[in-house]
Formats: sequence, structure tokens, C-alpha cells
Amino acid sequence: MDKKRKRDEIFAKTIMGLTGAFCGFFIMISVDLDALFGKTPGGLLFAVAGAMVLVGLAMFLHSVVHETGHLVFGLLTGYKFVSFRIGSIMLIKESGKLRLKLYNIVGTGGQCLMMPPPWRDSMPYRLYNLGGCIFNLVFGFAFLPLCFAAEHGSLLSVASMIFFVVGIANAVLNGVPLQTGGISNDGRNALLLGKSETSLRAFWLQLYVNGLISNGERMKNMPGEWFFMPEGEGCGDPIICTVGVFRYNYFFDTHDFAAAEDTAVKMLGMPGLLGLHRNELLCELVFLRVLRGADSSEIEPLLTPQLKKYMRATASYVSRKRLAYAYQLLYKRDYALAEKCLIEFERAVKSYPYSSEIENEKEIMEIVKERAEHI
Repeated sequence: MDKKRKRDEIFAKTIMGLTGAFCGFFIMISVDLDALFGKTPGGLLFAVAGAMVLVGLAMFLHSVVHETGHLVFGLLTGYKFVSFRIGSIMLIKESGKLRLKLYNIVGTGGQCLMMPPPWRDSMPYRLYNLGGCIFNLVFGFAFLPLCFAAEHGSLLSVASMIFFVVGIANAVLNGVPLQTGGISNDGRNALLLGKSETSLRAFWLQLYVNGLISNGERMKNMPGEWFFMPEGEGCGDPIICTVGVFRYNYFFDTHDFAAAEDTAVKMLGMPGLLGLHRNELLCELVFLRVLRGADSSEIEPLLTPQLKKYMRATASYVSRKRLAYAYQLLYKRDYALAEKCLIEFERAVKSYPYSSEIENEKEIMEIVKERAEHI
């Protein structure tokens, strides 16, 4: 991790720590804990648990507020609804109908994706990117008067102050340009988009392609020239590097596995590649090498403790189920465990939100089975 990312991580953890400390301090000076819970250790633990529940609830509500901000400002600037996710619950527009699905991205509490308006030089991006922070601030400050209007020490007063503080913290963590947990926040995205038209075009393309995928389109049917390899200064831009990740996905969807592996290797050398994308490409590289029958000298060095930890954290992903199946069937030759992985894969695809990706994943699984027959 470079110095800039390390500073970002420290800053984010400091803000979260200060938020928790302030909320705890405010509860201590506002509420008569002895009267409510007694002076016993059990009473104190109950008070701490109650405070944690209030902070957790405020964080959840502000996640909803934040993604709603993206949605509202996106609609106001010409974007169209694609999907809205809080935690692993996703509402997605599919073939003109709204459907509930299960989908999660490690390191994110939610996400609002929208189809951008047709490309133009004055492409709107600031309000869509910063709409969540604006909503966190507006709704946070809206609760501040209620805190002082309510009876001192009451649940309403305490909850209102916590909602205000968490809103401010959320706005800071998302608005100040940061890269934490391998992901760029809204403020950093807005900053990068304002510096380069290439970044802005890449951002537009990502949203446009995501919109097409949500509508059932396969990447293999999209123009290959869309998905360019980053060059020059673009190699250090996370937004432009994401187009390179899309290039990998394009080759993977066309089943050009040699080109996909070459793209993954090149992208892993890009300094601007997000940590999330780096881990995903490493997982895909393991899969591709297992698929082509590479020996342990090409596979084992990829399976670092850090990647194994990421693989465990994302074990519910459909692509991870596919990797587990191929790994056990083609590499470990553990056919009983491979069969269990196949059952888990079939269960996972039932709730996966993107039908076009499911179609390809099933095709890839058939290729894995065919390779196994020739071992």
C-alpha cells in the first residue's frame, strides 16, 4: 500500500473512531444511565449495547439516504434508474420491470447505478457523484434542531444527535477524496472526472455498459473497441483502469481465454488499478490458469494469504463458486468436493441479478466440465 492510500485509510479510521467516541460521550452526558440501567456491570453493558444499536441504525439509515441522494440528483440531471442496493438487497430494473435480487460487493454498504444521458462534452457528473454526500448533510442537519427541541436526555434527543453526527461523518468520508478498502469514494471520483475528458468518457462508458448488462445485453455483443487498454497517464487513473477491467470481461465473455489472461496480467501491472479490481483479476487469473491446465508453479504463487482472505470474504459470489468448482475439479481432482461446489454454484445463480452474466457463467461451467473429461 502506497503512502497516499495508507493516509486515506488512517483518515477514514480516525473519522469513524471520533464519530463513535462523540456518540458515546454525548450519551454519557445526556442520559442518566444509572437511573435507566443501574450501577451494575450488566447495566453498563446494556447501555453500551443500546448505544451501538443506535449508531448502527443511524449508519444504516444514512446509507439509504446516501444512495437516495445519488438517485435523486441523477434523475434531476438526466440519468435513468438501473438499480438501487442497500447491503445485499438490490432493486433492479430488468426488461422494464422492477425485481428484488440478492447481490453484494465487499467493501460497499450500498450502490445506486443509473444509465447516463447520451454522451456530450458537458456531461453532468458532479451532482450524481456528490448527491449522496449532499443528502447526508441535509438530512443530518435537519435532525439537529430536533435534538435541542426534544426533552434533554430523551431517546428522541439522543437519536437525533447521533443521526446528525453520523450524517456529517458519512458526508466527510464520502466527500473528501479518498481511496479506502480498495475503492475510490465519491469525492475522489468527482475530482478525477474534473481533470480529464478521458476519465469522464470512461466513467460514462462504465455506467452505459452497466445499464446494458442490467437490461440483459452480453458484453460479447458490444463493440470490442469500446474496451481499450489504458495507456500513459491513464495507467494511474482508477476510472480509466476500470475500462481495462471491462476489456478483460469482454474477452472472457467471448471465451477468448488467452486474450483474457494477457489482459489480466497487463492490468495487474497498472498503478491506478483499484484494490477491489486487483483482487478480482487475481481470482480470475487463478481460474484461467486452472482452466488451461497450468502447473502449480503458475498457480500457487497467486494464492497468497491476502488473496485467500479475499476469496473467503467473497465466497458467495457466483464467479467465486465457479472458481471453486474448477479448482477442485481440474486442479485438485477432488470430485466429491467439486460436486458440492457445483450445487452451490447452481444455488447462487438463482438470486444473481444479471441474467447476461449468468448465461456466460453457465457456458463457462460447461467448458470446465468438458476440460475435465479430457484430463
